[in-house]
Amino acid sequence: MYTSDVINFGKDGNTMDWVIVNDGVMGGLSQSTAVSYDNYVLFSGTTSLKNNGGFASYRSPYGNYNLKDYKAVEIKFKSTGRSFYFQLDAYRSWWNPNYKHQFSSNNNEWITVQLPLTEFKEYKVGQQTGKKISQSQLDDVLRLGIILLDKKEGPFELQIDYIKFI
Repeated sequence: MYTSDVINFGKDGNTMDWVIVNDGVMGGLSQSTAVSYDNYVLFSGTTSLKNNGGFASYRSPYGNYNLKDYKAVEIKFKSTGRSFYFQLDAYRSWWNPNYKHQFSSNNNEWITVQLPLTEFKEYKVGQQTGKKISQSQLDDVLRLGIILLDKKEGPFELQIDYIKFI
């Protein structure tokens, strides 16, 4: 069971086991990396729409992330303008629903956003279903992630200081 309220990025953080998952898993050509600096991680790369691609993500290991006692996810980040999603996975298989909330900034300065957990929207195979995450699904989150899937080609940069459940 995951027990920390705060996920700190950077060299002294608790995210060394997070992984990159790009659209190459389905034949796409997007590329990304995550590099830890002293107080943040730089998630960057280039998205490509070729071969039905178009996404890049940075994801936690699978675990038991019981989020039922929290109201929101707080993210401190800096970005150059693309829209990202914070994703909650309740299943290991890609064809089952997952839950996302969009966040963005175009000022390339550190900002903090709070994403209410009750506002996470359900997606199935990339399509919004019209549903939102339920309280029982917050009990059974298996994986967390940051994903870029704005249907645009080109470079991106996202610096993340921390993610906090509040």
